[in-house]
Amino acid sequence: MGAIFFYICIYFIGYYGSNILNMLTVRPFITNRYMAALLPVYGVALTHAYVIVSSPPPQGTGVTIEYALLVFITLPVVVVTLGAAYFMWNSKGRHEDHAAINPSDSDQKSVETTTTEMDDLKTEMPSENIESSNETLVNKEIDANKSKNSKET
Repeated sequence: MGAIFFYICIYFIGYYGSNILNMLTVRPFITNRYMAALLPVYGVALTHAYVIVSSPPPQGTGVTIEYALLVFITLPVVVVTLGAAYFMWNSKGRHEDHAAINPSDSDQKSVETTTTEMDDLKTEMPSENIESSNETLVNKEIDANKSKNSKET
């Protein structure tokens, strides 16, 4: 039981370490923290397995090398991997549900692109044409809404 808590602790150190690394970089360096946090777990597990295999078992105990590898390394690593996969799957479902409720939050990049394109258009057009083009856009939106409402009824 102690080995499972040890590997869970290693997993959370890797998870929050990758979060801190993403905060320090300009762009997110690690996109999937759930799976990236498993790398330290696997590294510690391989080191732990090497130590168990290369050293003799303790005297006076009936513990074999195979039992130690299974109980103290394989079982905790499988539990942590399944937990990480579950939490990754669970967070994706929650993110998709949030995107369905408010699509503007999930599509931040297209909002930034649209804003940049609108700024470019404003700088290209003379100031007197901006007001008339805005009125034309508003009139087109009103006409589109009227036609949509008439189709619904």
